[in-house]
Order: sequence, then structure tokens, then C-alpha cells
Amino acid sequence: MIGASSMKIAVATIALVPVLRQTLLCTLVLATVGCSRMSESWKEEVRLSDDRLIEVERTAKGRITRDIAMRATGWIPEETTIRIPQLDGYAKPPVWRSGLIPVVMDYDRASSTWSVVATYMFCSTWYDMGRPASPYVQYDSVGGEAWRVVPLQPGWVGRRANLQTYIRPTGVPPRLREVDKEMDWRQSAEQFQFVSTTWKTNC
Repeated sequence: MIGASSMKIAVATIALVPVLRQTLLCTLVLATVGCSRMSESWKEEVRLSDDRLIEVERTAKGRITRDIAMRATGWIPEETTIRIPQLDGYAKPPVWRSGLIPVVMDYDRASSTWSVVATYMFCSTWYDMGRPASPYVQYDSVGGEAWRVVPLQPGWVGRRANLQTYIRPTGVPPRLREVDKEMDWRQSAEQFQFVSTTWKTNC
């Protein structure tokens, strides 16, 4: 009887091996989907309102989202940065850093102020921000001092994006020229093309 029972257990165990192998594989796939890390850095041409063309250094870090076939479908931002170089006649600000997507930046000579207007990509970010009425956040650095959040100024409404907002999870070219960004701009959603007051969140 003991021998027969042992044989049954052995047979059952062998039969379970393929099932356990498949379960382990599925677990590994599920753990990988949506969890791939992303870290990109590039140089980018930016046209300011005074028509000056400058080059900034940018980074984007986050998690790549993937479908079941492991193809990259997008990304979830965790941190984006902009490093503005020292320019003659311009105050040099510290590195701009946020979990939002920067849309447009500019410099006001009269007040020695750099400004960046950014928006969010996912509802979870909007909730973390306290569900603000405006989908945009304005950051100012006056005279090279630390960046601070200020109320969105009316003059930004309608401004066209001059920063790359379509960041490919498969990689960003090491240098983005103004003409390259124009092609991606046409494919972007409205909130990434202009600072728009008509765009409302669906969250």
C-alpha cells in the first residue's frame, strides 16, 4: 500500500511540473510588464520668445509600460529635468526638476526671470497635486534663485509649446533640433501643443 501511494504521489508531482513552470513564467511576465526602468538624457534646441535659439540639457526618468507581448506602449514619468546653460545677459537658474512634463519655457529680461510651464500625463499625478483647477503649473526662477511654483500668469495662455513633450520610451535622440520637434509636435495631444484653458481633465 505504501508503495502504491508513493507511486501515485510521484506521478501527481511529475504532472504538476509543467503547470508550476507555466505559473512561474506567467508570474515573471506579470512582474516585468509595466515595470521596466527608463532613463533618458539629451540636448535640445529651444526657441525663446525673443527669437533666440538656445540649447538645454534634459533628462527623463520613469517606468516603461508594456503590453503582453512586451512591446513598449508608453511611460510613466517620475522625474524630468532641464539644465539651462550660462548665457550672456541671462541669469543662470538651478536645474529645473519635477515629476511633470514641461511644455514651454521662456526668459523675461526685465525681471531676470526664467519660467517653465508644465502639465501632468496621468490622473494619479493630478490627484497627488490636490486636483488643481488648472492642468498647468508655472515655475519661476528669479535672478538665478531657486525655482518656485507661482499662479499661472494669463500671458501664458495660448502659448505654443517649445519643449519636446513626446518622449519615446524606446529612446530619445542624443540631440533634438527644432525641426525634429516640429514633426512630433503635430502628433501631440492638445494639452502638449499649447497652454490651453479649454482643455479639461477627464480624471
